[in-house]
Amino acid sequence: MAARGEPTGKPARDRALAGGVLVGAFALTAIAALSACSSSTADGSDGGSGTAARTGSVSAAPPGKYQTLPEPCGSVSQDTLHDLLPGASDYSGQSALTYDTDRVVGCKWSGVLSGQERRLHVTLERVVSYDPAVSDEDKAEQDYEQRASAAHIPDAIPSTSTSASTSTSTSAPPSASGPSPAPSDSPSTRPSSSPSGAAGPSASSGGPGADDADTAPRRVGGIGDEAYLNDVLTAEDSGVRREVTIVFRESNVLVTVVLSQSSTDKTQVPSSGPLQLGADDVAHELAKKIEEAE
Repeated sequence: MAARGEPTGKPARDRALAGGVLVGAFALTAIAALSACSSSTADGSDGGSGTAARTGSVSAAPPGKYQTLPEPCGSVSQDTLHDLLPGASDYSGQSALTYDTDRVVGCKWSGVLSGQERRLHVTLERVVSYDPAVSDEDKAEQDYEQRASAAHIPDAIPSTSTSASTSTSTSAPPSASGPSPAPSDSPSTRPSSSPSGAAGPSASSGGPGADDADTAPRRVGGIGDEAYLNDVLTAEDSGVRREVTIVFRESNVLVTVVLSQSSTDKTQVPSSGPLQLGADDVAHELAKKIEEAE
């Protein structure tokens, strides 16, 4: 009997032994996995930190300092507008047509000074970077430098003590008799609006005569984070036009101020000094308005 029952009992024992081996293997695998997790978490080489490192390897750049723009037509004081455009019929300004006032706004005014037309145009742009690795401010700085390069603005900010021989622009118009320091907050460093010894109409009237303003394109200090000035005299069929442009960056906001004066008489060349001073005043007022909008 024992011999006949032996074949049926042996497979049962084999199955029991195999089951025990499998249970032991699963237990050892589980213990090894727990040990690996605890050791890697303890030394900080894996676990959650490893996952975070992989998913956060490129962190988003911070947003821009300014998320709104001031209302442009109300950002220039009435006193300044009356000084720059004494013959204007309306000082409320005309808003520029833009499709996203959170990003770009502008305003323009016009008037008459001593029979010559003057125009003031301001534009404010809030720069937004769509590259997560580039901040809004860095993108604004890149855009500013591109504009400066296109306007052929030199890199260095000129010193107010630079001599006339080293700061005279080769492209200066015939009406400029010599250079002067860049506009700044200090009255003593600003070009005079009525230079002594002027022949004919005074510089403040916008007519010809001595004009000691520096007409060279240059970087200027004291406005926003960085700024440049460009003074261009253009001869047209209808007369002559001088256009002074100041572009400055305030964090992630770019501002352009354009003050121009036109004369139908080509012998009456608009003077640089008053236009540079006027554009400088407007730029300072806009910089303060932007800071208030923070």
